[in-house]
Amino acid sequence: MSDAFLLCRRCGTLYPLTAQPTTDDDVQELAEFRAEHDAHGLEQALLVPGSLHCDGPTWDPMTIRWFRVQAATDELQVRSWRTSIDEPRSHQVTGPLPQMADLVEVDQALVRRAFDRHFYPQAMRPSKVDRFARAVDELVADLDPSRVDIAFDDVDVPNASLGSFPPELCEALLDRCAQFLDAWELEHARRFITDHRGPDGALAVRVRRVLHRSAA
Repeated sequence: MSDAFLLCRRCGTLYPLTAQPTTDDDVQELAEFRAEHDAHGLEQALLVPGSLHCDGPTWDPMTIRWFRVQAATDELQVRSWRTSIDEPRSHQVTGPLPQMADLVEVDQALVRRAFDRHFYPQAMRPSKVDRFARAVDELVADLDPSRVDIAFDDVDVPNASLGSFPPELCEALLDRCAQFLDAWELEHARRFITDHRGPDGALAVRVRRVLHRSAA
């Protein structure tokens, strides 16, 4: 993604700049943009670091993106999209970023698989696996996103980061487990929590920014 753009304020449209156009198409597209908008007065706009939000994976060429740019003393919100994989992206100044909220979650399917596998070769009753996963979900649902120690971004989920399962929730989870696990199962559960509470473990907490309304 480009860090610099040509901005036409009158039309509210932008053209991404590269250090050096790499193809004849790039040269032609830039020339066409200038021919259409030069008379309106063009200025440079720079990407505001850390302002990018997507409605899908960042690697997906069809993902809609929102970001901010700095033009002179103004900060502008931009929507970037394409209607076809064969078409270049359009960049348009738009209204404020759609309202977003931080959602805290775990990968429920991963928790269930990993917890069940942890007891192999013993068999864990599916009902107990379900209760464990539900207990994890309930504890995380009440977690303040600011209390999650973020370790890295989640490359597979847009606008999401991963952190460790908080230490203060480990004992709370064990307390809940004691209500339905046998003594030997509880000890296995303790080891599972210790082994999987890191940001790369099955109990990793995901903090994800979600849109409150459609921006399409």
